Amino acid sequence: MMDRPRVFVTGGTGFIGSHLLPKLHQQGYALTVLVRSPSLQKIPGRPALPPETTLVTGDLSQPESYRSALKGHQALIHMAADYRVGLPTSSSARRAMYQTNVTGTLDLFDAAQQASIPQMIHMSTTAALGETQGRYPDETHQHNGVFRCYYEETKQIAHYFLQQKQQQGLPVNIAIPGGVFGPGDNSVLSQTIRTFFRGKIPFQIATTSRFQLCHVDHLCDGLIHLLNPDIQRQNFLFTGKDFSMPILFTLMAEIGKRKIPPFKSASSLNALAWLMDKIASLGPEMPLSQEALRIMDGSTYMYCSDKAKRQLNWSAGEPLQELTTFIQTLADEIAAEKRLAK
Repeated sequence: MMDRPRVFVTGGTGFIGSHLLPKLHQQGYALTVLVRSPSLQKIPGRPALPPETTLVTGDLSQPESYRSALKGHQALIHMAADYRVGLPTSSSARRAMYQTNVTGTLDLFDAAQQASIPQMIHMSTTAALGETQGRYPDETHQHNGVFRCYYEETKQIAHYFLQQKQQQGLPVNIAIPGGVFGPGDNSVLSQTIRTFFRGKIPFQIATTSRFQLCHVDHLCDGLIHLLNPDIQRQNFLFTGKDFSMPILFTLMAEIGKRKIPPFKSASSLNALAWLMDKIASLGPEMPLSQEALRIMDGSTYMYCSDKAKRQLNWSAGEPLQELTTFIQTLADEIAAEKRLAK
């Protein structure tokens, strides 16, 4: 029997990674996953690690912790990132995000190149390409330098430098997804849905900002396509259907047979967001931030995935139908919680 091709994965225990690993296992890959701790906490909705997965304890900020483990792998998939919105402006918080999203990422690909890994994938984000002003550009779109959150800035920097390395011969494909949802999602989207069905969202911010959503299974299918050795040093967008927060609140209200929360202007919340940022800098997590308001400024992050559809036969599935099912599932979970609490 031929040895299975070995893939080294970062972010494998995160939301997207947990769904990708079983698919890779089914495709016949042997998996090595970088983890910060061998004691893994099971998160509801996320698939368990496939059998025979090798865990390497290490950290992106310490290349020596994983460098030797890279040897002998045929592919690297890098998904680990520090994703937070509402980051305190303190230098320590920003330094930690930069260390993971930029320095740690570039160090990882340098180490992979030294280990002669022939196929690499970096998971970027449409935030790294920036706002689109209502248009649907392709992978060649360049960021205009207006950053609405520090996460966006760090991802853009990493994306830029990896493109430079790509042009210099680094065998890396760059995947560029939009928003992603599915079982085990703990993102702002999922938290908003849960909070809505708990009856704890008194208002919504009036905004025309738009973004795209795709089910995690379809993104994973796209990532696996990029392991094809015939696909070298290319970038692919994997985006779904357009949505906005008002559209989402309307959809949630219809599913839950509830009232749509009234609108409140972002400008009326500036002072409150400023105050919450000050409190957040002391440690506590706050439900509102100046970064969150900037994201709601009417900007659009919408892109065209025609290249992936044409060259990879990729499909975003049925985002509206799948999102409706996802919202209904979370609504049912909250309803069950309420029944148990009685």
